[in-house]
Amino acid sequence: MKSMCSITVGLIMGSCLLASTQSLADVFNIQVKVTVVAKTCDIYGNGGFGQPISVDMGDIIIKNIDGQSYAKTDIPYTLDCEDSAENPALKLKFDGTRMPTQAANVLKTSENNIGLRLLADGTNLNLATWRDFNYNTKPRLSVVPVASGTGGVNDGVFTAYATLSVEYQ
Repeated sequence: MKSMCSITVGLIMGSCLLASTQSLADVFNIQVKVTVVAKTCDIYGNGGFGQPISVDMGDIIIKNIDGQSYAKTDIPYTLDCEDSAENPALKLKFDGTRMPTQAANVLKTSENNIGLRLLADGTNLNLATWRDFNYNTKPRLSVVPVASGTGGVNDGVFTAYATLSVEYQ
């Protein structure tokens, strides 16, 4: 997945006519050329370039889900940004469906009563909210299962989907 930074450049060009009661100044036109280059970041899973990021949480025991630390799982990702040495200031966010009745950092899953709490370096990472970071110290991303609702949790496989975006600041 690529994410590009948008750069807006404004130029004000003009010519100036200097006049005095003694003489007229020459008028010169100046031509300025600017090339704007969009730098990109590639984000991919452990399978290599172009591969999706997948998180395997293994077997989870329903009664142990505490929404805090049980079954906390790192999100394995690789980040490769052009010219990161010259501009290491980046930002990231997850976009996805928030689990109803939960905090802004809980991603909805296919199981109605289980969500995934998103964390960056152990702190809450709200959906659709940018988080600044430095390329040299990319954040450790992780998820923790959260049980919700009164209907109980069904056993079986569940899935969740979100989009991770990275941009230059």
